[in-house]
Amino acid sequence: MSGMMAMMSSNVQRTTVAAAAFSATLVYDLDAANYSAVPSNSSTVGSYTLTVANAGNSIFWNSANGGSFDKLNSTGTDYIYGGPSYVTGQSYTVFMAYKLSATSAGRLLNTQNEGVKDWLMGAYNGNPKTFYPNFTVNLPGSGADTVWHLDFATWNTSTSVGNLYASTSTAPSAVSFTATSAGGGGFNQLRLFSRSAGTEVQSGSIAFVKVYNGVLALADIQSLHATYKARFGY
Repeated sequence: MSGMMAMMSSNVQRTTVAAAAFSATLVYDLDAANYSAVPSNSSTVGSYTLTVANAGNSIFWNSANGGSFDKLNSTGTDYIYGGPSYVTGQSYTVFMAYKLSATSAGRLLNTQNEGVKDWLMGAYNGNPKTFYPNFTVNLPGSGADTVWHLDFATWNTSTSVGNLYASTSTAPSAVSFTATSAGGGGFNQLRLFSRSAGTEVQSGSIAFVKVYNGVLALADIQSLHATYKARFGY
């Protein structure tokens, strides 16, 4: 525990590696590899301000796997949120690396304002491979595990199509889940580990959340998987 607290005592952001040229631009890069502790409240990620509350100390920075933000328990008053507000008229890709704990059953990555658009990704009720952009795309009822997942959620606003590319050790070769709805869309900032009311708390690990301002091509997704997989032992 003393080692953990020592790691948390520093809050210096490290140098971010330059993004590769893809079919969309990286606009938000909350990556634990760029930190040595949980980020402080009102710190920034590019042009976006983070809101952080961790009075219960249930979120900590873990140096393993290049760095991750880990949630220890179901304390709903501890949270991190920030990032774009892609509610209407915006195509996007969210790239997320996460690992669930064996005991939780909540929301791993959620929109901060569900009243505008209801959105979640990563896990729901303890199961991975979730993507919900304001209508049912995939809410798995089984498949719980505790391995690292590298998932990509895309939304094409011109076609109203949401896709999920799910992966662990092997790069995605096709869409895992897809659905179409004119009522779908994006999110109003991204909240780690719970809903905005502090309910449906999900413990686990999030290594990064990266947002692109358009739909990444499959070749780009495969390239990103190849770039990051070794970090998670793949």
